[in-house]
This record gives sequence, C-alpha cells and structure tokens, in this order.
Amino acid sequence: MNFTVIDNPSTAPTPLFTAPRAVETGDAIALLTDRQFHVAGRNMRGEAPLIQTTSGGAFLVGDDAVANVASIRAANPLLPLIVEPRSLRKHLATDAQPFQLTTATLSDDLDQQRVYSDLAITPTGQIRAGDSDTLKAALREANKLDRTDTMFAIPAYAGWLSDDQYVKQLITVINRSVNPVLFAFIDGHNPVGSMKRARAYRRIFQETTVPVVAHRADLVGFDALAHGAIASAIGSYPSTRRLNPFDHRGGPVNDVEEMSPHMLLTDMLRIVRSLHMRREWFASAAPIQCFCAICRGADVDRLHSDESERRIGHNHNVVNLDALYSSYVGLGASARRTLWADQVQGALDTYPQLESHLGRSLPVDPILEKVWAKAS
Repeated sequence: MNFTVIDNPSTAPTPLFTAPRAVETGDAIALLTDRQFHVAGRNMRGEAPLIQTTSGGAFLVGDDAVANVASIRAANPLLPLIVEPRSLRKHLATDAQPFQLTTATLSDDLDQQRVYSDLAITPTGQIRAGDSDTLKAALREANKLDRTDTMFAIPAYAGWLSDDQYVKQLITVINRSVNPVLFAFIDGHNPVGSMKRARAYRRIFQETTVPVVAHRADLVGFDALAHGAIASAIGSYPSTRRLNPFDHRGGPVNDVEEMSPHMLLTDMLRIVRSLHMRREWFASAAPIQCFCAICRGADVDRLHSDESERRIGHNHNVVNLDALYSSYVGLGASARRTLWADQVQGALDTYPQLESHLGRSLPVDPILEKVWAKAS
C-alpha cells in the first residue's frame, strides 16, 4: 500500500524482473517493447538512477541532453537512453522543410544521433493542426530510410485531436510509416485535457497498425498502452508531459508556491500539485502519507517551491510510475486492457475513501470517469 486513507488494490506494484536485460541499442522494436519510459529534463541526473533498468528507460530532453548523456550512461550502463532532437521543441515544420537537419542529409543526421543515443529520431519540426501536406512530406522522407534504429517523430499541435477528419489523417499517415512512430502533442497546457481529445487520443492507438510510442504523455500514456501503444514516455513534471509551441514564452508566476511539485497519486490515477492538496484538500484534515521509496511515510502535500523539494517530487513520480507499470510487464494486449480497466475502477473507488476522510465531496476527474472508465 502506497498511501494512507486511499487504497486501490489494482495498482499495487508487482515484483519486477530481477535478471539483467541488455540495452537493445540500435534495435527500435526490441528496445521499446515491454518498457515504460520517462521523459527526463532538468532533473535527468537525479531521475536516471531511480528508473527500473529491466522495464524502463529515459528520453533525455532539453538543451543539456546531448552534453549530459555520456556521463549519465556511464553511471547507468543498463538503462536505455534516447535523446530527443531539438527540432521537436524549436522548429516549425513545412512541406518544404519538415526536418531540422544539422548535417547534409537525414541519414547523416540520424547517424550522428546514434553516436550518443540508443535510438535515432527523425528531427521533425512541429506540425500545425490540419497541415497534411507537411505531415505527408515528413512521412515520404522518413519512409525512404532503411534502418532498424530509427523512430519517425510526429510532433503535432493538439488541434489535430479536435477534428475527426484530422484524426483520420493522422491514423492514415501513421499506418503508412515503415518506421515505429514517436507521437507527441503540442499545447501551452495539457494537450489531451478535454474528453473529446482524450477519446481521439485513444482512438489513434486503437486504429494504428504500426508500433507507436505515446511520447511526452501524462497518465493518458497508460490508456494508450492499454489500447495498442508499444510504449509510453511520461514526464515527471508538466513541461515534460507535453511539447510547448516552438514560439512559446512562459508567463510570470504570481504565487511562488505555484511552483510546488505535481505529485502522482497512483491509487487515484491522478497527478495533483502539492500546493493544491495543502490548500484545498487538507486545510481542515490530516494529510495522507506516501510510503514510496522516496517519501517513506511523509505527508504527500509537504513539498514547496524550493528547487530541491521540487526534485524530490519529481523523484517520487519516477518511482511511482515504475511501480504502476510493473504489473504490465509481460502482458499481452487483452490482459493490458483488463488491467487498465481494473486500475481505473479502483481509482474511482478511492474518491469515496478520500471524501470520508475529508468530510466533504471531491469532484471526480471527468476523463477518468467518462473516458478511461468507458470500454470501447
């Protein structure tokens, strides 16, 4: 049991494989299969040692990723490390220039990536919603490759999820890819934060027939795993759980405590800011405790905005994500759907448990209740 007061038996961790598993460097399908990845940004050095080497891995993102990967690999030799190209964050794709190349050719660019990354990723730029010409141009170039070490990246604006015809176009393009697809959405906030988009997101994984990774996801990555994704890559804090628009400029933070970490509550399948729990949930009730390897019985709402405390929160999320994923290791598609359905139902059952402790009602996450809990 990870938390006091709330209990979801279906999210209890399962012992992970203890036998060493080699890093299948250069073999995309073998490396991605049966792993849950973490998107590691500014806390990558602190997070890497916590990730399960037999069933996990890391996508290193940000301006420091290439500079840090060698030392992180030396300290964690059994951990798969994949470096995300800068283009996914900083380049707007066009049909004339779908990729942001740092060398003369796409193949040369991918070779250069493989010097430091266990897999290569096409340096695709961000694709505006409905820009099918650019999407198809990127596909054509990627399909000319004859490699087993490469993922075709599709960083798509979240508006693609809001239009049924756009969703059909995405599915069609993905199904024509000869390479596994790394799929991420772009928005200044949660790109899959509405029920319409969450349903469309699930549909993509249900209807695609090539291996697809749900990249830069939140817990919707588990819904993707249950409905066909070969793997998911989930971030420990908000900006690693999405791609910001290439021209995004962050606004001022009016309340310094709004920088307090978002904490994963696995039993609830919910990520909640420490500040929100402190102010809204436990203002008049004793806080619940977390018994993960990081918190060790401490109050789950204790962490503030100090960078050292934020890193503790990120580390909490890493170990709890791996614990949540542990029961998926080795399961087939049907068994994953069943497990996810059980975990979702258990999460719904935690709301009355917490409400009894708080002495008042608590709104249920509508995506949990009306999307994830619905079979399709």
